[in-house]
Amino acid sequence: MGLAALVMAWMTPVLAAEPLVVGTSNDLVKVTSHFTGRELLVYGALSQPGQVIVLLRSPAATEAMSRKTRTGPIWLTGARVTVTGAPGIWEMLSSAPADQLLPLATRQLLGLDHGHLSRQASYQPEPADVAAWQQAFLKNKLRRGDYVVQSQGVHIKGGQLFSARMALPASLPLGRYTLDTFLVRHGQVVARQEQHIEVQQTGFQAWIARFASQDGWLYGIVLTLTLAAMGLGLGIVMQRRLN
Repeated sequence: MGLAALVMAWMTPVLAAEPLVVGTSNDLVKVTSHFTGRELLVYGALSQPGQVIVLLRSPAATEAMSRKTRTGPIWLTGARVTVTGAPGIWEMLSSAPADQLLPLATRQLLGLDHGHLSRQASYQPEPADVAAWQQAFLKNKLRRGDYVVQSQGVHIKGGQLFSARMALPASLPLGRYTLDTFLVRHGQVVARQEQHIEVQQTGFQAWIARFASQDGWLYGIVLTLTLAAMGLGLGIVMQRRLN
């Protein structure tokens, strides 16, 4: 018996009660100082034929943007805005183009339209040409791989088993991520499963962050003394070299 048959045999009792069963390779991602990214495998089974959309999104993040202006031959930093309210990471994989599976209003309601996310975000101080900033924000997110759209990213086998591989970038924001899986038929969502992925910092950096958060006054003293000692040591070394 093949692997697919074994998985299907194991999931059959569950599918009798649930139209959509979803699992992941990990529900906890540990970020260390050497973290270079990770792959998240999403898999599952369908009780009825259909198309599948998988959406991963991080908590809302704050991002600073600036615009370059040209003065003669020199490029200078011009206007600046702070963007809030949009997820730091947004990845949508589907078995067919999402705009062919669901109408625009439904996609926007379910958070399946990244253009809508950029328009819903807040830009402060609010620029006069906010539409241009929205386009630039979305373009930067797509270019960096923070926002991903793969219209053939979900593979369905035999009409019942599906899998998707999501690439998590190295610059992964911490927090609780939401993973939504949708079963779509005839332009409608007939089943939906929501799960959560925890992205946590571990190791020495996590200890420093907890120390600074829980004992801020003590952290400030230790940091000041450490910097003073480093400055004193550097001064002694330079003095010896000069002598």
